[in-house]
Amino acid sequence: MSTFTKVCLLLLINGVSLGKSKFQVQLQQGVLEGSPRWSSGGREFVAFEGIPYAEPPLGDKRFQGPVAGKPWNGVLNATRCCPICPQSNVFINDFTPRGDENCLCLNVYTAQQGLDNLVPVIFYIHGGGFMTGSGDPYIYGPDILLDHNLVVVTFNYRIGALGFLSFEDEVLPGNNGLKDQSLALRWVKDNIKHFGGDPDKITIYGNSAGSASVYHHLLSPLSKGLIHGAISSSGIATATWAVAQKGEAKRNALRLAAFLNCPTSSSEIALECLRKVGAQDIVLQNAKFMEFLYEPSIPHKPVVEPELPGAFLTKLPLDIIKSGGLAQVPYINGITTDDGTFKSAAIYDKPSLVDRLNKEFDRIVPMILHYDHLPSSEKISKKVRAFYLQNRKVDNTTKAEVTNMITDALFHYPQRVTSQLHAKYSKRPVYFYLFGYRGSVSFSTIFGDKEHDYGVCHGDDTLYSISNELFHDYQPSATDLEMKKIMSTFVYNFANTGDPTSDGNNPISEKWEPVENAKFKYLSIKGSSDVRMEEKLFEDRFEFWKRLNIHYPSSDVKDEL
Repeated sequence: MSTFTKVCLLLLINGVSLGKSKFQVQLQQGVLEGSPRWSSGGREFVAFEGIPYAEPPLGDKRFQGPVAGKPWNGVLNATRCCPICPQSNVFINDFTPRGDENCLCLNVYTAQQGLDNLVPVIFYIHGGGFMTGSGDPYIYGPDILLDHNLVVVTFNYRIGALGFLSFEDEVLPGNNGLKDQSLALRWVKDNIKHFGGDPDKITIYGNSAGSASVYHHLLSPLSKGLIHGAISSSGIATATWAVAQKGEAKRNALRLAAFLNCPTSSSEIALECLRKVGAQDIVLQNAKFMEFLYEPSIPHKPVVEPELPGAFLTKLPLDIIKSGGLAQVPYINGITTDDGTFKSAAIYDKPSLVDRLNKEFDRIVPMILHYDHLPSSEKISKKVRAFYLQNRKVDNTTKAEVTNMITDALFHYPQRVTSQLHAKYSKRPVYFYLFGYRGSVSFSTIFGDKEHDYGVCHGDDTLYSISNELFHDYQPSATDLEMKKIMSTFVYNFANTGDPTSDGNNPISEKWEPVENAKFKYLSIKGSSDVRMEEKLFEDRFEFWKRLNIHYPSSDVKDEL
């Protein structure tokens, strides 16, 4: 019997109809027709792409919360993704607008286990600084994870001003991009069983802004009861770049309106005008917010909303944690050794930027590290320069120091502090990792030059669980393949049991122990044969930021770690 015939029989037995080599699934919305694909290890699976989970956010629906998608007639061709949401790729200095507002679609990838043998689900939230990105499998593919018994979901959500513009009032409260995510998550909860996925085993997973989004969902009433596990890779909702300071969102919304010649005498008048502006014209304004490279980055981000029906976030993330509002689910949180490379590599790629950073350090660093809202930002910058550079000149000899500075401020410090606080208030385990394996490829070569070794870049850990096609000539080494097996098995085990090193399927030689409130410990991942539990993590650098105590918006809810 041929492999194709075996696959056909398996799908028919499990209740999936097959006609002319096309695969169909019946949902309440209508019938979907997908297409066969193959995982990294050669396992057959079915791709259903471009499924509308929400109505197109056009006209009066722009800047509103999402509306669930309507049924369709006939069979929906789900063999390719829908357009990306409007954006420009600011992080590689490309401000060309692209995309379409009719973009709220998701993709489901499944080996079709059937309704009697449901498997865990990975709901992957793309990153991109809340400004760029999509669920396109070209960058966020399921191929590695589908070597395991999983269903993988990727999707688009509104980004930039179209997803996160806010006047901080009832007219435009904001967080529409996060509300899109929550609606997509609810769609998965309601429909994933038809694809062989277990609606009671949904793990949300994301990197960068997707990672911060993961944590936002653990705090939001809109996502309550939809999540059964969470994985954050280099990003957390408590970081200053992941939640707007009070007044920040409104200031940037008014600036955008002014850029587009919209009147700002009231929120209603400004909103009416902004709804008539072309999406591409809105995206074009990104460059006007930025003074140095792409800094200040993320002008439109998650925000604390007024107490209104349908609000996603109405309190500061730290306040929700301390008040016991966390979703009680197992949680993995991790960073790479050199997360800051995605910024430092871009700076060092242009000598003129290095020179400017040296000469304007006290003005530029607050923008890069997201403390430019503080009146004492210049004094803080002098302390930062003294600690990381010993007051030296910023030049080609200080690449590592600049990278460490960015890594610590944006990722290491806020994620470590939050993990310990999370462990204090959660009844479920919290796991932390440091990814230090530099494989055959690295995202640093996309942000900067291809010759310099910047270490383990922001997002490099996801290369071993989330496939992508950005590295066209990539031939994984034997150790790369081993690392893919380890990282993807961690994800599978965690999604299946809540324990990344569950008994009987542990890809390493020791147990991954959870974080304790009073004792920080983490899994150090340096190579396929060098994975071990450790306790000390950049201690002097951590203590420096702890002394500064500038990372979190002010809060009336007190807590001591």
